[in-house]
Amino acid sequence: MNRIKQILKGESIENLLDETILRIFGEGLIMSSDSEILSLIKLYYPNLFASRENKLLHYQALFYKTLPEPSTVKEQIFKIYQDVIFENFHHGYTPIQVDIANGISNNQIFSFSAPTSTGKSFVIMNLIKECDSDVVVIVPSRALINEYYARLCELIPEKSVNILTFIEHINTAHANKNVFIVTPERCREIFKFSNIFKVGLFLFDEAQLSNEDNQRGMFFDSIVRRCNVKFPKAKLIFAQPFVCNPESQIARNKLTERQSSSKNYRQQNVGQLYLAYNDSKFYHFGIDKAVMGNRKEECSFDPIMRCIESGGSILFYVSKSKILSRGFHDEFNEYISKCEKISDENALILIEKIQKYTGGKTTKNQNYYSLFIDLLSYGIVVHHGSMPLEARLLVEEFTRKGFCKICFATSTLEQGINMPFDIVFIDRLESSDPLGVKNLIGRAERSSVDPNFDYGSIVIRTSAMSRFRQLMTTPITLKSTSMLDVEHIDDIDLNEIKQELNEGTYDDSFNLPQSKLEILSDDESNQIIRQLLDYLFVNQKFISSNTITNGDRWSKLVSLFDSFYAHYVKRELSQGERGVLHTAIRILVWRVEAKTFKNMCQLRYQYVSRAKERALYKRRNVENRLEAKFTARYQEIPNKNCHSLPLVDRGILARDVDYDTIIYDTYDYLDKFIGFKLSDILYAAFYKYFLQNGDDRALTAANYIKYGTNDNQEIWLLKYGVMFEDMTILKPHITSINQNELIVNQTFYQLPEDKRRAVERFVN
Repeated sequence: MNRIKQILKGESIENLLDETILRIFGEGLIMSSDSEILSLIKLYYPNLFASRENKLLHYQALFYKTLPEPSTVKEQIFKIYQDVIFENFHHGYTPIQVDIANGISNNQIFSFSAPTSTGKSFVIMNLIKECDSDVVVIVPSRALINEYYARLCELIPEKSVNILTFIEHINTAHANKNVFIVTPERCREIFKFSNIFKVGLFLFDEAQLSNEDNQRGMFFDSIVRRCNVKFPKAKLIFAQPFVCNPESQIARNKLTERQSSSKNYRQQNVGQLYLAYNDSKFYHFGIDKAVMGNRKEECSFDPIMRCIESGGSILFYVSKSKILSRGFHDEFNEYISKCEKISDENALILIEKIQKYTGGKTTKNQNYYSLFIDLLSYGIVVHHGSMPLEARLLVEEFTRKGFCKICFATSTLEQGINMPFDIVFIDRLESSDPLGVKNLIGRAERSSVDPNFDYGSIVIRTSAMSRFRQLMTTPITLKSTSMLDVEHIDDIDLNEIKQELNEGTYDDSFNLPQSKLEILSDDESNQIIRQLLDYLFVNQKFISSNTITNGDRWSKLVSLFDSFYAHYVKRELSQGERGVLHTAIRILVWRVEAKTFKNMCQLRYQYVSRAKERALYKRRNVENRLEAKFTARYQEIPNKNCHSLPLVDRGILARDVDYDTIIYDTYDYLDKFIGFKLSDILYAAFYKYFLQNGDDRALTAANYIKYGTNDNQEIWLLKYGVMFEDMTILKPHITSINQNELIVNQTFYQLPEDKRRAVERFVN
C-alpha cells in the first residue's frame, strides 16, 4: 500500500478521506498514518476536504473550537457529549481533557502522558486557578517559568494571589494564596517555609526530567520525595509528553502508599506532514511504510519558499555552533534573503526593548553591533539556551504575535515552549533523543480555536529518513529506578551528591549540603575570607571595575579566590577552571557597578575589544592592529578536565570582537555558574564569616554576591521580582517596601503602563 502515491495521483481520494474520518469516529486520531493522510488531502484537495471538515472536527471532539451545528446523527452525539462536559466542568474540554481533570480530582498522585497538542496546559492552568491553597509548579527551564507566569497573570488578575517565579514570603498583608513557578533546583527553598505555606498542589510539568542520569535528575527525584513527606496533604501531579509508562514516576519515588493513578493518552489534535530534502528537492514520505509506502515521492514545490511567500513561519532546528559561528546565515541565505524588512510598529517596539536590554546596535562596523537584533528587523529570529532570558521572552512574544518568518533554534524549544510554526526543518537529528525529537516536531503547528483541521510540516535531510522513522516509532519509557537508589555511581562527585540527598543533609537556607558548609566555615576558609575582604574593599568601599582591569591587586585577588575554590572542591584547580573562575569574579564585580545586563555586557565588551585604546588611536588618526584581550569562554566547573578556552580566538583583532558572543557568554556565566552555583557558595562563606566575626564588610560582600546590591530597598525590590533595569524608574515612586507589602506614592500612577507593570500586581 502506498497512500502518498495514491493521493498524489488522485486515485479514490473521496473514499480514502471518508474511510479515514470513519476510523477516527471509532478510535480517535491515534495513528500517525491517519494524521498524514488527512494533512495530505487537505494540502492537495482543499475543496474536497472542506466538505468533510466539520464532520471531522466533531468526530475529534475538539470542543474548544467554535464548531458548527451538527448536521448528522453521529455529529449530534458529539454535540450532546459537548453539552454534558460544559455543564459539569464549565469549560470547553475535550474528552481527553475531562479524563485528565478527573484523574487529578480523584487521586492524590496522578501521572499522565499526552502528545504536545492535547491541551493539557489548558486543564493545568484552570486547575491552578481553582485551587484554594498554595501551588508550586516545577518546570525544567527558566523559559517555561516565564511562559507560565505570563499566562497565569492573565488568567488570575486578582491581586490577592501572589504569582511568583521564586519562592519568597512577601506581600503577606494582602495575599491569601501563592503560586510559585520554579525549577527543581530552586524548588527546595519551599521547605524553608513548610510551616508557613499551605501547599495543596505540586505540579511537575515536563516531568521526564527525572529520567536524566545526572545531578538534575537526582535533584528532581529528591524534590519529589521531600514534597511527599513535608506536604503529605498536597496533590502531586506529573505531566509529560509521549511517555509510554507515566506510572514510573510513582514507582521510582515510592509514592504508592497514597491514592495514585496514571494514564498514557495517544490521541492527537493536529495533523502532520513529513518531507525529506536533498539537492534543493523535496519529497513526501511517511512514518508507517506499510501504509504510506516505503519510498519517498517527489513534492512538486518548495514548501519552505511557499510558506515564506504566503506569510507563514519556519523553524530551522540547527546546532548551537552553527548559530554562534553564523554558519546558518550562509547555508540558508536563499530563504533569509526573501524576508523583507518589518514596518509593523508593534514589532519595532519589541525589537527596541531587546536593544535596550542587551545594549546591541544595528549599525554595522560599529561598537556593540548585534547581528541577532539586526536580523529581527527582517523577521528572522535566533533562539538558544545562551540567549538572555529577558531577550528570549521578547523574542518568543515576537514570534507568537506573528512577526517571525524564520527562526533558527537549538533544543531550547523542545520543552513545551509555546512557539508554533507552520514548518519545522530538522537540520540536526539527535538520534539518541527520541523524546527530544518528538517534542521538537510538536512545534509544527498547534491546535487553534478556529473551526479548521490544523496541521504542520516537518522537513528532514533525506539521509536521515530511516533514523527518523525509527525514532518516531520507538516507544519512550522512563526508568523505573531512580539514581538515588542505585547502589554505586562511578562519578565520585555524583556519588557524593547522591549520598547527601539521601541523607537529607542539605541546608535549605543556603542551598548547600552540610559537608560543604563545614568547609566554608573552617579555619582555612575563614583565613582566606579575611584576606579577600581586605582586597575587595578599598577605604570601606567595594572595589570598582577599574581596579579589576589588571594589576597587582587583581592578581592577588584572583589568587585568593583560586585558593578558596580549590579548598572548597578539595583539590588543585586546572588551568581551565582557573580561567572560568577569574572571568566569573570579574563579571561579579562588574555586576555590582553596572547593575543592568546591558551595562555589564558593554563593560565586558569594552574590556575584551580594548575600546578605550582603539578610541585613543582613532583620535590620533593612527591605524591599529590591536588584538582582542583574553577572556575565558564559559565552561561548567568544577571539572578537572576543563581546558583553557578563549571566548575570542587568539589573533582576532580587537575591533572584530562580536558583541553577540559577549552577550551570550556573559549570560551563560550569570545564569549557569554565578546564579546557579558560585553565588550560593560565596554567599554562604561570607555570611557565615559575618556571623562568626561580626565584620560588616562580610555581610556587605554577601549581599553584593547574592543580590548585586547592598541597598535594602533594592534587595526587597528584587525579592518582589523587579529587575535592576526597572529600579531606577520605580524607586522614587515607592514609599515603603517590606515583607508585608509594597506601598507606592501618587506619582507612581503617572508612570507609563509598561513601567508600572513590574510591581502593579502588588500595589493595592
